[in-house]
Amino acid sequence: MRISTNQLFQSGVSAMQRAQTDMSRTSLQMATGRRILTPSDDPSGATQSVMLQAAVTKTEQYQRNSDLALPRLEQEESQIDAVQNYLQRARELVVAGSNDTYNDENRKTLADEIRQIRDAILGVANSQDANGEYLFSGTDSFTQPFETNAAGRVVYVGAEGTGAVREVAITATRNIQVGDTGESVFMAAADKSGWEIEGIPAPLNEGTVVAAKSEVTDKAAFDLDPDEVYTIRFTGAGPVQYEVFDSGGMAVTDDSGAPIAGTYSEGLTVEFAGRSVRLSGDPANNDEITVRPASEVSIFDTLDAIVTALENPADEDAGVTFEDATAKALLNLDSGLDRTNEIRTSVGLRISDLETQSGLNDQRVLDLETTLSEIRDLDYAEAISRFKLQEVVLQAAQQSYVQVSRLSLFDFL
Repeated sequence: MRISTNQLFQSGVSAMQRAQTDMSRTSLQMATGRRILTPSDDPSGATQSVMLQAAVTKTEQYQRNSDLALPRLEQEESQIDAVQNYLQRARELVVAGSNDTYNDENRKTLADEIRQIRDAILGVANSQDANGEYLFSGTDSFTQPFETNAAGRVVYVGAEGTGAVREVAITATRNIQVGDTGESVFMAAADKSGWEIEGIPAPLNEGTVVAAKSEVTDKAAFDLDPDEVYTIRFTGAGPVQYEVFDSGGMAVTDDSGAPIAGTYSEGLTVEFAGRSVRLSGDPANNDEITVRPASEVSIFDTLDAIVTALENPADEDAGVTFEDATAKALLNLDSGLDRTNEIRTSVGLRISDLETQSGLNDQRVLDLETTLSEIRDLDYAEAISRFKLQEVVLQAAQQSYVQVSRLSLFDFL
């Protein structure tokens, strides 16, 4: 078989190029630290690498979620702790004020301090985090959650209902609440006194009438039927008339037997069965306000009632005596303390869960990155040995080419 000079030269060049390519690839592997430079290097390994890298990225996101949620929950816990301290101080003042050695002036001084406590708790309820978001507004985090209405009553205006609290994912299958709504913390203490009432507008009302304030003003009359549900019904248009009915649809009467009814006006107070309801807004024809026992009581309403009781002289002839008011106050203060303790416990558990899951996520990231490294990363000892061998091969190819290039008759003429 004849081998032309061209073939000899082409064979030598090809050998040097192959050796140079192998060296370049090994050099690039050592520069990047990666064994797999393209999917064709190891299709199976490349597929596993993509899946493992996606898992690392996702777990790191869960970890960032935990890192962002933890400071917010810790701040909420400290704020609730402050509220509990305020409520405990208010309870001490109520107990002191119920002592017979205190006169009216002493009790007014206590009322001033309790009013300051109420304002301080309102400040806590409207507190913000480092990003300027309100802690207790739920998902409406840039809306101040509490405000004082025209009647001087503190009302909640933040997010309500399903989805009112922001959640973050800390694993693929688990979310955790990052906070609580102000409604659940400050407005949902169980009524332990048994004589809190509320006025609720009917769902189909077309007007804007609401019960600005609902309270028991005559405990003896209220206790005759404390569980009864009443309805204030509005009829007509300009002037609007109102009348009060019991749960059986019968008109409610006063002590003289006359129906409790009349012409509605803004700010009207309707009194019946030991109850007092102050109305506000514009009712439409057939609008209704349902007056019923309240299952929950606001911390702010409790403190306002305490201030009112301490500022007014103790009158044994009043429908609600000072002793009744202080007994009710202590019960609802205890309920407020119980409620804030429940929330604080829940927050503490969430903080503990975040800390535990954070450790687990760190370990998972480490395990995934270790596995990813074993599949994708380069074994430098093996790569250096291979590079040295490829260097020898290239040198041999170069020397062979030099020798072959001398096999010409012209060198012997």
